[in-house]
Amino acid sequence: MRRSPRAECARLAQQRALRRRCTRSGTLVLTYDDGPGLRVTPRLLDLLAERSARATFFPLGERAAGAEEVLARAAAERHELGCHGHAHVNAVAAARGFAARDIERGYEALAPWIGPRAIFRPPYGKLSNESRRALRHRGAPLGWWTVDSGDALVPDPRPAPVLRALERAGGGVVLMHDFDRDPPEPVREDFVLDLTGALLDLAQARGWRVTTLGELMA
Repeated sequence: MRRSPRAECARLAQQRALRRRCTRSGTLVLTYDDGPGLRVTPRLLDLLAERSARATFFPLGERAAGAEEVLARAAAERHELGCHGHAHVNAVAAARGFAARDIERGYEALAPWIGPRAIFRPPYGKLSNESRRALRHRGAPLGWWTVDSGDALVPDPRPAPVLRALERAGGGVVLMHDFDRDPPEPVREDFVLDLTGALLDLAQARGWRVTTLGELMA
Protein backbone atom coordinates (compact mmCIF):
# COMPACT_ATOMS: atom_id res chain seq x y z
CA MET A 1 0.00 0.00 0.00
CA ARG A 2 1.40 3.43 -0.99
CA ARG A 3 0.41 5.96 1.64
CA SER A 4 0.64 9.68 1.02
CA PRO A 5 1.12 11.58 4.30
CA ARG A 6 1.07 14.86 2.40
CA ALA A 7 -2.31 14.01 0.86
CA GLU A 8 -3.70 13.00 4.27
CA CYS A 9 -2.57 16.24 5.87
CA ALA A 10 -4.08 18.21 3.01
CA ARG A 11 -7.38 16.36 3.39
CA LEU A 12 -7.61 17.14 7.11
CA ALA A 13 -6.76 20.79 6.51
CA GLN A 14 -9.38 21.08 3.78
CA GLN A 15 -12.03 19.44 5.97
CA ARG A 16 -11.25 21.87 8.79
CA ALA A 17 -11.62 24.76 6.35
CA LEU A 18 -14.99 23.39 5.23
CA ARG A 19 -16.18 23.19 8.84
CA ARG A 20 -15.17 26.78 9.49
CA ARG A 21 -16.89 27.97 6.34
CA CYS A 22 -20.11 26.12 7.20
CA THR A 23 -20.08 27.44 10.76
CA ARG A 24 -19.41 31.05 9.76
CA SER A 25 -22.13 31.07 7.12
CA GLY A 26 -24.64 28.72 8.77
CA THR A 27 -24.70 26.30 5.86
CA LEU A 28 -25.87 22.72 5.30
CA VAL A 29 -24.67 20.75 2.28
CA LEU A 30 -26.26 17.39 1.46
CA THR A 31 -23.97 15.05 -0.50
CA TYR A 32 -24.57 11.54 -1.81
CA ASP A 33 -21.90 9.09 -3.02
CA ASP A 34 -21.72 5.87 -5.04
CA GLY A 35 -24.96 6.24 -7.01
CA PRO A 36 -27.00 6.59 -8.93
CA GLY A 37 -29.39 3.99 -7.58
CA LEU A 38 -32.48 3.16 -9.56
CA ARG A 39 -34.48 2.80 -6.33
CA VAL A 40 -32.91 5.27 -3.94
CA THR A 41 -31.93 8.22 -6.12
CA PRO A 42 -35.39 8.89 -7.64
CA ARG A 43 -36.90 8.84 -4.14
CA LEU A 44 -34.26 11.33 -3.00
CA LEU A 45 -34.95 13.57 -5.97
CA ASP A 46 -38.67 13.50 -5.15
CA LEU A 47 -37.97 14.52 -1.56
CA LEU A 48 -35.54 17.28 -2.53
CA ALA A 49 -38.03 18.62 -5.06
CA GLU A 50 -40.78 18.68 -2.42
CA ARG A 51 -38.50 20.66 -0.11
CA SER A 52 -37.08 22.92 -2.84
CA ALA A 53 -33.56 21.86 -1.82
CA ARG A 54 -30.48 21.26 -3.94
CA ALA A 55 -27.82 18.65 -3.22
CA THR A 56 -24.48 17.42 -4.55
CA PHE A 57 -24.21 13.92 -6.01
CA PHE A 58 -20.96 12.03 -6.59
CA PRO A 59 -21.90 9.18 -8.95
CA LEU A 60 -19.66 6.35 -10.10
CA GLY A 61 -18.95 6.06 -13.80
CA GLU A 62 -19.69 2.34 -13.83
CA ARG A 63 -23.23 2.99 -12.56
CA ALA A 64 -24.12 5.52 -15.24
CA ALA A 65 -25.10 2.89 -17.83
CA GLY A 66 -28.76 2.10 -17.31
CA ALA A 67 -29.28 5.12 -15.07
CA GLU A 68 -29.06 7.82 -17.72
CA GLU A 69 -32.56 9.12 -17.01
CA VAL A 70 -31.83 9.45 -13.30
CA LEU A 71 -28.66 11.44 -13.94
CA ALA A 72 -30.40 13.60 -16.53
CA ARG A 73 -33.20 14.32 -14.06
CA ALA A 74 -30.74 15.30 -11.32
CA ALA A 75 -28.96 17.68 -13.69
CA ALA A 76 -32.25 19.12 -14.99
CA GLU A 77 -33.40 19.81 -11.43
CA ARG A 78 -30.23 21.86 -10.83
CA HIS A 79 -28.47 19.49 -8.47
CA GLU A 80 -24.70 19.48 -8.61
CA LEU A 81 -23.10 16.40 -10.17
CA GLY A 82 -19.48 15.61 -9.46
CA CYS A 83 -17.33 12.52 -10.02
CA HIS A 84 -16.45 9.66 -7.67
CA GLY A 85 -14.28 7.80 -10.15
CA HIS A 86 -15.36 4.86 -12.24
CA ALA A 87 -15.17 1.78 -10.00
CA HIS A 88 -14.64 3.17 -6.47
CA VAL A 89 -10.90 2.55 -6.39
CA ASN A 90 -8.90 3.05 -3.19
CA ALA A 91 -6.03 5.11 -4.59
CA VAL A 92 -3.49 4.19 -1.91
CA ALA A 93 -4.15 0.44 -2.26
CA ALA A 94 -4.25 0.27 -6.07
CA ALA A 95 -1.40 -0.65 -8.39
CA ARG A 96 0.59 2.28 -9.72
CA GLY A 97 -1.30 4.18 -12.38
CA PHE A 98 -4.59 2.34 -11.80
CA ALA A 99 -6.28 5.03 -9.68
CA ALA A 100 -5.38 7.79 -12.12
CA ARG A 101 -6.84 5.77 -14.98
CA ASP A 102 -9.98 5.11 -12.94
CA ILE A 103 -10.41 8.85 -12.42
CA GLU A 104 -10.20 9.44 -16.17
CA ARG A 105 -12.67 6.64 -16.88
CA GLY A 106 -15.09 8.11 -14.36
CA TYR A 107 -15.06 11.53 -16.00
CA GLU A 108 -15.45 9.96 -19.43
CA ALA A 109 -18.47 7.87 -18.40
CA LEU A 110 -20.14 10.85 -16.74
CA ALA A 111 -19.27 13.35 -19.47
CA PRO A 112 -22.90 13.77 -20.67
CA TRP A 113 -23.78 15.29 -17.27
CA ILE A 114 -20.58 16.80 -15.83
CA GLY A 115 -17.80 19.02 -17.07
CA PRO A 116 -14.13 18.02 -17.26
CA ARG A 117 -13.38 20.04 -14.11
CA ALA A 118 -16.35 18.86 -12.07
CA ILE A 119 -15.69 18.46 -8.37
CA PHE A 120 -14.15 15.10 -7.40
CA ARG A 121 -14.71 13.13 -4.21
CA PRO A 122 -12.02 10.49 -3.61
CA PRO A 123 -13.39 6.99 -2.87
CA TYR A 124 -12.73 6.06 0.77
CA GLY A 125 -11.36 9.59 1.16
CA LYS A 126 -8.00 8.30 -0.14
CA LEU A 127 -5.63 9.98 -2.58
CA SER A 128 -2.24 8.86 -3.77
CA ASN A 129 0.32 11.37 -5.00
CA GLU A 130 -0.33 10.32 -8.59
CA SER A 131 -4.11 10.57 -8.30
CA ARG A 132 -3.70 14.01 -6.77
CA ARG A 133 -1.47 15.00 -9.72
CA ALA A 134 -4.08 13.69 -12.17
CA LEU A 135 -6.77 15.84 -10.58
CA ARG A 136 -4.50 18.88 -10.42
CA HIS A 137 -3.71 18.45 -14.12
CA ARG A 138 -7.44 18.25 -14.85
CA GLY A 139 -8.15 21.29 -12.69
CA ALA A 140 -10.80 19.46 -10.66
CA PRO A 141 -11.35 20.58 -7.04
CA LEU A 142 -11.69 18.06 -4.24
CA GLY A 143 -15.05 17.66 -2.51
CA TRP A 144 -14.65 16.56 1.12
CA TRP A 145 -17.22 16.22 3.89
CA THR A 146 -17.37 17.23 7.55
CA VAL A 147 -19.89 14.71 8.95
CA ASP A 148 -20.18 11.05 7.92
CA SER A 149 -23.70 9.65 8.35
CA GLY A 150 -22.39 6.07 8.60
CA ASP A 151 -25.20 4.85 6.39
CA ALA A 152 -23.00 2.58 4.27
CA LEU A 153 -21.30 0.70 7.12
CA VAL A 154 -23.30 0.94 10.35
CA PRO A 155 -25.77 -2.01 10.57
CA ASP A 156 -28.51 0.07 12.18
CA PRO A 157 -27.75 3.75 11.47
CA ARG A 158 -29.67 6.40 13.38
CA PRO A 159 -30.20 10.09 12.58
CA ALA A 160 -29.71 11.45 16.12
CA PRO A 161 -25.87 11.36 16.24
CA VAL A 162 -25.63 13.03 12.83
CA LEU A 163 -28.08 15.76 13.82
CA ARG A 164 -26.24 16.38 17.10
CA ALA A 165 -22.91 16.70 15.26
CA LEU A 166 -24.41 19.25 12.87
CA GLU A 167 -26.00 21.23 15.68
CA ARG A 168 -22.72 21.37 17.62
CA ALA A 169 -20.86 22.57 14.54
CA GLY A 170 -23.50 25.03 13.39
CA GLY A 171 -23.77 23.41 9.96
CA GLY A 172 -21.69 21.12 7.79
CA VAL A 173 -21.26 18.92 4.74
CA VAL A 174 -22.96 15.56 5.28
CA LEU A 175 -21.77 12.38 3.58
CA MET A 176 -24.57 9.98 2.60
CA HIS A 177 -24.98 7.32 -0.10
CA ASP A 178 -27.61 6.79 -2.80
CA PHE A 179 -26.57 3.46 -4.31
CA ASP A 180 -28.72 0.31 -4.48
CA ARG A 181 -27.58 -3.00 -3.08
CA ASP A 182 -28.85 -6.43 -4.06
CA PRO A 183 -30.60 -7.84 -2.20
CA PRO A 184 -32.26 -4.54 -1.27
CA GLU A 185 -31.58 -2.97 2.12
CA PRO A 186 -34.80 -1.15 2.97
CA VAL A 187 -33.56 -0.08 6.42
CA ARG A 188 -30.52 1.68 4.96
CA GLU A 189 -32.48 3.15 2.07
CA ASP A 190 -35.18 4.51 4.37
CA PHE A 191 -32.52 5.89 6.70
CA VAL A 192 -31.02 7.99 3.89
CA LEU A 193 -34.46 9.43 3.09
CA ASP A 194 -35.37 9.98 6.74
CA LEU A 195 -32.03 11.60 7.54
CA THR A 196 -32.30 13.90 4.55
CA GLY A 197 -35.71 15.07 5.71
CA ALA A 198 -34.50 15.52 9.29
CA LEU A 199 -31.47 17.52 8.12
CA LEU A 200 -33.68 19.83 6.10
CA ASP A 201 -35.96 20.28 9.11
CA LEU A 202 -32.94 21.15 11.25
CA ALA A 203 -31.67 23.65 8.69
CA GLN A 204 -35.06 25.32 8.56
CA ALA A 205 -35.30 25.49 12.35
CA ARG A 206 -31.80 26.98 12.70
CA GLY A 207 -32.06 29.32 9.76
CA TRP A 208 -29.23 27.66 7.83
CA ARG A 209 -28.99 27.96 4.10
CA VAL A 210 -28.97 24.70 2.11
CA THR A 211 -26.70 24.77 -0.91
CA THR A 212 -24.38 22.66 -3.05
CA LEU A 213 -20.77 21.89 -2.23
CA GLY A 214 -19.52 23.80 -5.25
CA GLU A 215 -21.40 26.93 -4.18
CA LEU A 216 -20.05 26.62 -0.63
CA MET A 217 -16.49 26.33 -1.93
CA ALA A 218 -16.79 29.08 -4.53
